[in-house]
Amino acid sequence: MSTICRAWVAVILGVASMHAASGATACSATGSTFQAESISYHRQFVPVADGVRLEVLDWGGTGRPLVLLSGLGNTAHVFDSIAPELAHHFHVYGITRRGFGASSVPKSGYGANRLADDVMAVVKALDIHRPILAGHSIAGEELSAIGAHYQDKIAGLIYLDAAHEYAIYDQERGAYLPDLSHLATQISRIHDDPTDKSQMTKLLNEVSALQRSLGSELAAIATDDASTAGAGPSGPTPEDLASFPAFRCFVSAQLGGVIPEDEIRQTFAASVTGGVGKQKAPAFVYNAILEGEERFHAPDVPILSIVPVPRASDLPVGSDAAKRQAADAMHTRVQEQEIATLQRQQPSAKIVRIPHGHHFVFLSNPADVVSAMTRFGEQLP
Repeated sequence: MSTICRAWVAVILGVASMHAASGATACSATGSTFQAESISYHRQFVPVADGVRLEVLDWGGTGRPLVLLSGLGNTAHVFDSIAPELAHHFHVYGITRRGFGASSVPKSGYGANRLADDVMAVVKALDIHRPILAGHSIAGEELSAIGAHYQDKIAGLIYLDAAHEYAIYDQERGAYLPDLSHLATQISRIHDDPTDKSQMTKLLNEVSALQRSLGSELAAIATDDASTAGAGPSGPTPEDLASFPAFRCFVSAQLGGVIPEDEIRQTFAASVTGGVGKQKAPAFVYNAILEGEERFHAPDVPILSIVPVPRASDLPVGSDAAKRQAADAMHTRVQEQEIATLQRQQPSAKIVRIPHGHHFVFLSNPADVVSAMTRFGEQLP
């Protein structure tokens, strides 16, 4: 799992340390925004498979259709604040993937290609003609799968800090979870004939790939752990959990921008006292999505990648400034490597760098993101 995914999962599970986020928008712990957010869209449920319906939000607007896909653990409601701004330039939709929010929670179907099929099933059902698809974080894998299998059905792809290893695979660097999955598959194949030289060679190659990416993953975890050593107490206080507006402010402090209260209510159940209870999505959904990562090549379609680089860290501030600087430098190196991989695989891809933006770049830098997405849309045929 990338360090970005680990950071967000920590936040939604309520174990991240609260710290001041530079540039964060003011957030009221007493004033609710839920009603205003919830009346800004039309909501419907679209069947995508037997017994599986996905929540779809429609914020209206004119122009080319734009479909927003959220990151791991989020729902379409995470875009409640930026979608109305985008609706000045596009007809904006949002899809909540299976397993989260109000969408169905089946026991299976969480691999990258199946999730991509879900998105295109919605596009077909609603007769959305050649949309631009914009995905945040883990949604990058869905974008790449769609770009690989549905090129003629889309106008372009926008990666919102999403062109990471699970979306654009670099064979030289590898990627821990896809490499682990491919090794497991190769082990199962070689069981049929353990002496098959061809299968043995493939197995050796997969072992080497996993060894390389696993080493990098462990080194990144160690660097992050060192940078957070000595951080203050973690987790929300009872006051943070007493109401959804208060918890919204707690989460927003991690993200560099104010997350919609509507999203918090979709992600967490209410407690008996009206405060914030347990997260709604079961743990197996997160695990199944991570285990379902694939090795994707950059699609041969128009691409915009919006990258917060250097990225403002979402991790707690540790007591050793030098170790924190080392972690920041490590993440910047990785980001630049990922940008280079995308440009090598798809030279026509457009890159927009937002210095010191957060992983939730559409929350920390909404005006920059809207501007970049609008320019990209205007340049498409």
